[in-house]
Amino acid sequence: MRGRWQLAACAVLLAGTALAADSFKDVQYVSGKAGFNKKVSGVLAIDETAVSFSDEHGRPLFSIPMAEIDKSDSGTQREEGSFGRKLALGIFASHTDEYLQIETHNTTGAEGMVFKVRKKTGAGMAAKINYWAAKTKAQAAPDAAPQPEPRL
Repeated sequence: MRGRWQLAACAVLLAGTALAADSFKDVQYVSGKAGFNKKVSGVLAIDETAVSFSDEHGRPLFSIPMAEIDKSDSGTQREEGSFGRKLALGIFASHTDEYLQIETHNTTGAEGMVFKVRKKTGAGMAAKINYWAAKTKAQAAPDAAPQPEPRL
């Protein structure tokens, strides 16, 4: 009997974990959000309702509802380094950074937020955001098939 309770408890914990938000650490907000003019490092959380950004101490800074997200994309940028850096470090003078861009709209206007993310995580983040945004919009859209009007 005790084994069944333990099995049930594990199943509940696993189900709760599957429904939890995906969190990505070491994300740096770069630009694009009204009212946030300086770079901030923190955690980006993606779930079925919103993309949330909080600082390193866990304080929420802003949240973007999935209904307001138009699209998300990732990309890389390579910095070659200065002449002196190339002389000192040689081929190690350059580095590549990965970025996540989220385009949104709401009643006050449109925004394009940019986040610097860990290498090889941006594409997965963008895919998750695009999936949840499309699903949210599909649920909100009325049925495409026309409904016949009731006869009186």
